[in-house]
Amino acid sequence: MGRLWGSLLAVAGIALWYYGGTQGTVALVNLGIGAIILGLVLAAMPSKGHVDREALVMSCGDFCDFVENMRKELELKGPPVVIPPYENLPRGGLFLPKEENFSLRLGKFADGAVFITGTEDESGILVSPVPGWGLIEYTLENVGELSGTGVGYASSAVSSILSALGIGSAEAFEREDGKIEVFAKPLCGGPFYADPVVSAMLIGIAMGKGEVLRVESSERANDHVKLILEPLGGVEKWL
Repeated sequence: MGRLWGSLLAVAGIALWYYGGTQGTVALVNLGIGAIILGLVLAAMPSKGHVDREALVMSCGDFCDFVENMRKELELKGPPVVIPPYENLPRGGLFLPKEENFSLRLGKFADGAVFITGTEDESGILVSPVPGWGLIEYTLENVGELSGTGVGYASSAVSSILSALGIGSAEAFEREDGKIEVFAKPLCGGPFYADPVVSAMLIGIAMGKGEVLRVESSERANDHVKLILEPLGGVEKWL
């Protein structure tokens, strides 16, 4: 059944992608890409009963509380920064700066590090891997590489995995001003950066864009969260 529905979705996605491209409609192109990816995932993956979805995400509640309490205790005022995977951090990460006007020194970051020290504007907490890294690994295994594929493709790939596994939902759009809007339904009620679904989407977008991203704003509406991301340039800029 999975292969049948997967094949049908992939065919429908190709049609939407082609039609959207000929009409110059970006929304249809992105929808087509998403349908193709989801179709390929459904065709390739085993039934839900054979996928340990719990193993793909870290436990929400305790981790959310821990990170938020640490942020308050250390008086971290800066906006969360999303870092794509690179040599020092092969799984990427989220950096919570101490100061609002922060200065990144990615050459100081390392896998397994938690506290980043230095001047006031360089200090903060590093969360790596993010709670949703298991979802990123699952996406890489079932869809393929995300790095450098663009925001539309990478976000559609992660979104397709979330849909296929029945774990939350998320989507992203690149605006004309270069900023990125993310809409997601988190698994946790805590801060978005400690949520598996949201953090997976953020890392996926950073990989697709190939840039460090600053979370410019965040707001919750009922059971959804809206984020505005500002691209800050590639990792090389901040080494």
